[in-house]
Amino acid sequence: MTVHEDGTAVLVYCEDQSKAFNKFFGTGKTDVTPMTKNSYVIYAAILRKSGNGVWVTERLSSQRGSAKCRP
Repeated sequence: MTVHEDGTAVLVYCEDQSKAFNKFFGTGKTDVTPMTKNSYVIYAAILRKSGNGVWVTERLSSQRGSAKCRP
């Protein structure tokens, strides 16, 4: 995370969605996400510290298939 002088911070992170699954409680069925180049998603969040000292997300963007996240 990078903190700027204006009190905002930028957090960038990656997710491999081929390791994330949806499970339906009613049926017990699990949806498996196939591994493709689109499985890798990069996120960029802009945060600002609140008056209580808690970091709050002001903006979140994502890009599916990011080459920056692929091994």
